[in-house]
Amino acid sequence: MVLEDEFNKVLLDKLIQNVLSCLPIIEDISKEQDAKIKTSLQVNNRRDFILGSIWCTVLEKFLVSFYLYTGKTITYEQGLEISEYVLNKLSDLSIK
Repeated sequence: MVLEDEFNKVLLDKLIQNVLSCLPIIEDISKEQDAKIKTSLQVNNRRDFILGSIWCTVLEKFLVSFYLYTGKTITYEQGLEISEYVLNKLSDLSIK
């Protein structure tokens, strides 16, 4: 699948590290928009918002990079594999 290629795995790990370096910015957005987020997005806790933001950003960057590198799009099944990999990496975070 997509993650069997070592380049793609390294790319995904680098993207995760890159997005995690923006964690203070994402946390600030969460603090500033807390009331709006709770009402419009139905997100009740800050941790879910932060993890969701990181997850979406990593996947978006990977999809674009993968397409530019290979010229191919990612299937639904491949997307699930990538999503599972990203969520497993993020589950190790200690975000409060």
